[in-house]
Amino acid sequence: MIAYDGTETTAPCPWTSGTVRRPGAAARLYCLPFLGGSADFFLPLVRELPGWVEPCPVELPGHGRRLREPAVRDVPELARLLAEVVDRDAADRPFAFFGHCSGGLLAFEAARQLRRRARPQPALLAVSATHPPHQWHLMTAGLGAQPLHRLVPLFRELTAQRALHVSGANAVLKREVSVYLRYRHEDEAPLDCPISVFGGREDTLVLVDALGAWADLSHGRVRERVYPGRHFYVDGQWPDIARSLTRDLREALGPSREP
Repeated sequence: MIAYDGTETTAPCPWTSGTVRRPGAAARLYCLPFLGGSADFFLPLVRELPGWVEPCPVELPGHGRRLREPAVRDVPELARLLAEVVDRDAADRPFAFFGHCSGGLLAFEAARQLRRRARPQPALLAVSATHPPHQWHLMTAGLGAQPLHRLVPLFRELTAQRALHVSGANAVLKREVSVYLRYRHEDEAPLDCPISVFGGREDTLVLVDALGAWADLSHGRVRERVYPGRHFYVDGQWPDIARSLTRDLREALGPSREP
C-alpha cells in the first residue's frame, strides 16, 4: 500500500491505513477529521511534520475510503472503538491526538476511554476549532437560536472542503450532525496530559471566547493559539500549526524521550 508521502506502508487495520511509517519516530500523531470528513483532510499537515513524528490520519467507519462501512452513530461508542484501535496500534509507544471540529471531541473522549481502562494515555491532546466538551450543550443551544442566514458562511466552508468531494460524503455530513448534536458530556476528573487548543478568530461555530474553557479539562498545561480565519482557518495555516504541534509534543515527551 502507498502512504500519503509516497512511501510503502503496511496497514494494520482500516482505521490506520494512512499511517506514514517512520520506524525511528519518537511519537505517533493520530489525526481525527471533522464532521463527514476523511483522513485526506490532513494531507497538508502530513507534509509539514518532521521525521520524528509518525503521522496517522485516522479513517473512521463510514468515511472516505471506508464509506461503504456502517457508521457508528454514537460518540461514546465511536470513542471506545477508537481507543481500542489506538491501544493496539501504538503498542506502548508515545502518541498524541490531533482533532479538528468533531474530531477534537472524539479525541478527548478516546483519551478518557483509555484512562478508564488504565491504558497509556496521549502525551498531548491537540484540538482545533472544537468547542469544550463540558460546554457542548451551550454550542448546540446557540446553533438552534441562530437564524439560518448566520450559518451560511459555515455551510459554504464545509462544501468547499475537498475531503467532502466524494460520492456520499455530503450524506455522511448530514447524518453525523445529529450524532454530535446529541452528545452529552459526563463529568470526570480532568485529564493529566497537556492540551493544545487551536482556533479561528472569525469562527462562527466555535467562538474564540469559548476556547479558554478547555483549561478546565486538564491538570497539565493548556496552550491556546488563535489564527485569522473561520472554522476552517487551518487551510492557510498548516505549516505554523505543524510547528506548534511539534513544539508542544516535544515538550510533552520530556527529556527522556525528547527527539
